[in-house]
Amino acid sequence: MGFPDNFVGLILRCISSISYQILINDQPIKIFSPERGLRQGDPLSPYLFILCADVLSGLLSEKAILNNIHGIQVARQAPKISHLLFADDSLLFARANTVEAEIILKVLHSY
Repeated sequence: MGFPDNFVGLILRCISSISYQILINDQPIKIFSPERGLRQGDPLSPYLFILCADVLSGLLSEKAILNNIHGIQVARQAPKISHLLFADDSLLFARANTVEAEIILKVLHSY
């Protein structure tokens, strides 16, 4: 999306600098760190979610513009809809065939 490398690096450090230590039989075990992901309640979570959802939306829109996937159209003069993204739900619209399913899988894999 064109963000400077130092900004991307700062965000990655913010979301990957956490570490956990849990108790097993009342004894602490070795500290471990997750490799990726956001923590629930993290103040950056809503903003990063919106940025990531925008990337997914762009990838799906690109495939729809190229007619690789065909969305739904609610009326003759209405635009086609290839996807709807809600808070934590995503609806993808395409023809029920192997070709479009594979295209969607490739988009999700690259995402």
